[in-house]
Amino acid sequence: MDTEILQHIGHSLYNTKRLKEWKRYVVFRSRCMLHSEQIGGLLDFFAETPLRRDMLRHTTSFVEQATRQFFYKNSTYDERISLVKAHVEFLESKLTEDALRRLYAEGEMLRLWEDSYEEKPLTLELWFHAGQRKEGCLSLVLMWDKEALYQIMFWLAPGKNGEPALWIGALQGTPNGSEVIKGLTKAFYGYRTKNLIFYGIRNVAAALGCESIYAVSNEGYYAMNHIRVDRKLKTSLDAFWQECEGTQLDDKRFYKIPIPEYRKSMEELKPSKRAQHRRRFAKMDEMKDAKEEVTGKFCKILKIINKTGLCFYACPVFN
Repeated sequence: MDTEILQHIGHSLYNTKRLKEWKRYVVFRSRCMLHSEQIGGLLDFFAETPLRRDMLRHTTSFVEQATRQFFYKNSTYDERISLVKAHVEFLESKLTEDALRRLYAEGEMLRLWEDSYEEKPLTLELWFHAGQRKEGCLSLVLMWDKEALYQIMFWLAPGKNGEPALWIGALQGTPNGSEVIKGLTKAFYGYRTKNLIFYGIRNVAAALGCESIYAVSNEGYYAMNHIRVDRKLKTSLDAFWQECEGTQLDDKRFYKIPIPEYRKSMEELKPSKRAQHRRRFAKMDEMKDAKEEVTGKFCKILKIINKTGLCFYACPVFN
C-alpha cells in the first residue's frame, strides 16, 4: 500500500494542526491499515492511468468515502470501494478525458443548461466538492447566479439487475432562498424548483445511457448510521420520491424511479388548469430547443437532446 499517497490524502482531508482534525487523521490512517488489502486495491486502481492519478491527487475524498459509512445505511467497505470504482469507470466510458479532468482534477463545474431569472443566470451544473462526499461522487446543482438553490448528490453504478443506473444519495435545497424559490415556481407556471432539478437528473440519466434511477430512502439515508440526532434528515426523501413515481424496493433503503417524467394530457387536467399547464409545458419545451453557445476550448460539439427535454452540451461532457 502506497503510504506516501495516503499521507497526502490524509493531510488534504484533515487540518492536523487542530487537535480534533488530527484525531480524525489518526482514525483515517488506522482504518486504512486495518483494511490495507482493500484500500491498497483502491489505490492501485487510481494508479493505473495518469488521469486517475491526477483525479485522486485532487479528489482525495474517493479514499475517505471507502473508509467511512457514507452513501447509504450499513454500506460495507467492499460495497463502497466497488461503488467508487464503478462510478469512475462508468464516467470514463461516457465522458471526455477533458471533462473528467475538469471535474475531478481541477474541481470545476460543467454547465449543462442555461436560462435566466430576474436577469441573472439560472443554470444546471455538474460538480463535485468535498462537502457532497457523504452522499455521492458527483452532483447536479441548480444555480441562480452564484447561489446553489438545489443539488442532487449521486453516483453511477450497476443497478439491482446489473443495468447501468444512476443512484441518488440525497437532494438538498438552500435554507435562504424561499422568495427566489417562490418566484421561480411562478416563472415556470407552478412547476416547483425541486421538480425542475429532478427533471434535470432524469435527463442526465438518459443522456448517460442509464436504464434506471435508484434513490436512497429515509430509512437508507447514510446518517441513519449515526447516533447524533442533528445528523438525521430534516425533510422526508420518501415523500418526494413517491411524488416522482418512485416505488420502494424490498430493500427498504432504496426507491426505484422511472427516468421519463409523466406529463398529463390536457384531457386529464381540469379546464381551469389547462392554460397554466400549456404555458408550463411550453416553457419546458423551450429548454429542449435552447441553443447555448459554449465558448473557449470546449466550444464545440454535439448537443444531445433526449425525449424529456433538456439540452446537454457534449463539448465538455459527452463523448
